[in-house]
Amino acid sequence: MENILVAIDGRRGSWEALSRACALARRIEVKLNVLLVTQAGGPKLSRAEIEAEECVRKRLEQLIESAKAEGFKINYFVAEGNYEDQVISFVNHNKITLLVHELNEGDARSADKEFAALRSIRHRISCRVEVVAPKKTYS
Repeated sequence: MENILVAIDGRRGSWEALSRACALARRIEVKLNVLLVTQAGGPKLSRAEIEAEECVRKRLEQLIESAKAEGFKINYFVAEGNYEDQVISFVNHNKITLLVHELNEGDARSADKEFAALRSIRHRISCRVEVVAPKKTYS
């Protein structure tokens, strides 16, 4: 049986990954695990970063409540710490079979950092990984 996880970095959200994971879980009729990883309480966080995490958390909780009201089965977890470490730990301890991960676009430097983080995660877990890119908006 599938055990799907969408992991969300509390600093930026992963809305396309969440949407994709919800659609997949609904289609194959399995529960979806949502893991929000925050840096809350970290000594190096600025006020803006703390506010950004709170906005992500509020939006995520609203989306989850809406999905549950529609009869959707979602398990919601919050972890504090390093995103990569928390995702790897969750996958390995909860027998996750599919991780849905969002790669956010940015400059070349941030893209390289995200690809390195994804490679690190993929090498330390034994489940499949589906990578989702956010929809592009054109002005």
